Amino acid sequence: MKVGLTGGIGCGKSTVVGLFREAGWRTIESDAVVRELLATDAEVQTQLRARWGDAVFSEGAVDRRAVAARVFGDEEALKWLEALLHPLVRAHWQTAIEQAPEACWLVEIPLLFEKRLETLFDLTVCVASPPDVVKDRMVARGYTGAEIAQRRERQMPLEEKMQRADHLISNAGSLEFLKRQTTRLIEQIATA
Repeated sequence: MKVGLTGGIGCGKSTVVGLFREAGWRTIESDAVVRELLATDAEVQTQLRARWGDAVFSEGAVDRRAVAARVFGDEEALKWLEALLHPLVRAHWQTAIEQAPEACWLVEIPLLFEKRLETLFDLTVCVASPPDVVKDRMVARGYTGAEIAQRRERQMPLEEKMQRADHLISNAGSLEFLKRQTTRLIEQIATA
């Protein structure tokens, strides 16, 4: 079983991934793969340095916030970065699945529908939260209102993701409510 997980920024995708992992699923978070590539992949770092020089590095490491500042305000720069990173991320999760095809997999992909990857999965799940809840979470993580808006603009509207997904998890209440919904969904998938 392969499940693709998506949702809006700050909606709780990582928490849902953790709940699937606790239930025995193998999980991959695309954002974590990107962080790893930026931190450890010499070719990725070489490409970033060739494009932006030392402006996106701090103490020898990629400064993700500096990269984000360049790409979320510049369509061409974002497309360039996605062309660099997305094939590597996709190869990462596809290779992992190929090595254990009998396992139950949950792959978190924020741009699942935008990049038309839903057909590669047996089911899709969208995690959604109200905009005010998202804003509070993102501000607590250190994002400004402008940064939140920039990221939202680069994604398909959450309502559309909700309509396209096979299953919806609402993260508008407590953590307990989120856990109950996720557990129920995992049970439904297991008996399907």
